[in-house]
Amino acid sequence: MLNLHHAPATPAAGPAHTLAQAPPQRQRAVAKALLAGVFCLAGAAHDAAAMLVSLDTSTLSGTSARLEFVLFDGDFTPNNSLTIASMSTSGVLGAIDCSFGCTGGFSPPFALDDALTFGQFLQDLTLGSSVSFELSFTSNYSGNGTPDRLVLSLLDPVTNLTLVYTDLDSTVSPVPFQDALLVVDLAGDARIQVAGSSDPNILISIPEPGAGALFSLGLALLGGQRIRRRRWFASSG
Repeated sequence: MLNLHHAPATPAAGPAHTLAQAPPQRQRAVAKALLAGVFCLAGAAHDAAAMLVSLDTSTLSGTSARLEFVLFDGDFTPNNSLTIASMSTSGVLGAIDCSFGCTGGFSPPFALDDALTFGQFLQDLTLGSSVSFELSFTSNYSGNGTPDRLVLSLLDPVTNLTLVYTDLDSTVSPVPFQDALLVVDLAGDARIQVAGSSDPNILISIPEPGAGALFSLGLALLGGQRIRRRRWFASSG
């Protein structure tokens, strides 16, 4: 399982000192290699199976609701899992159900797997203006059937029917869903679908993982290389 929240490694002093003293040609080569690595990391971050999901539930503030997370098996192989963590809301969290294909205590994290054809986690709550949580998941696909699928829905806790009507439907697919807020197909780069409209209106935010920050780091590396190059020429002259 991939996790984007890694503590940055502390660079060793030796290689940095050696690079600062190296000829400009070597500095350029190393800096380009570092920038290439940054682009690779940016791509890896985009494909990494971890994300923060935020829901703007202002239109339903004060309403009793149920968040339903379901991990469906599509390829007939128990090869994926989902972890739900850092659940928070401006409303009030209520009862949970982590009984089928789900493991966890009385608070996050909760883990779902597809060993029993699906895993389900239910979180009852009284909605406030916002709800947020972290999702991390594997995205393995055996090549049989169809990719496993994560579906997030907002339900009425009394009827277990949808509380919002969305444009995210696929009732004829091998792993069908209707009125979903979020759908993730767990294969390769994990295709993510978010409801574009809903009634009542629920805004869904999934920040891009730090590709922009990584790109800025790459530019900084090149900038530092150019500064060191000028200093090397000055000291050589």
